[in-house]
Amino acid sequence: MGRHNTPGPAEQLPRRARLGRFLGRWLERIGLGLVAGACTLGVLLWAGTSWTASLWIGGTVAVVVPVAAWLASTVPGHDGTGSTSG
Repeated sequence: MGRHNTPGPAEQLPRRARLGRFLGRWLERIGLGLVAGACTLGVLLWAGTSWTASLWIGGTVAVVVPVAAWLASTVPGHDGTGSTSG
């Protein structure tokens, strides 16, 4: 029982360290979204898509990528049993 009652390693860190990890995680997600949006914008402009449509699509990608990264972080991790289905 005691093993399950102790806080996880991340919860044992000082508040400042937890805040730093949180901000670092979100800055990484936002940066990834900005790079994906900029690359999408460049490719669409190179392909001859109009400037307005390219901006809208690139902006949408820049928002969807961080949201998808956050959503993926909410999925439970692997349980570590090593069993495979099938």
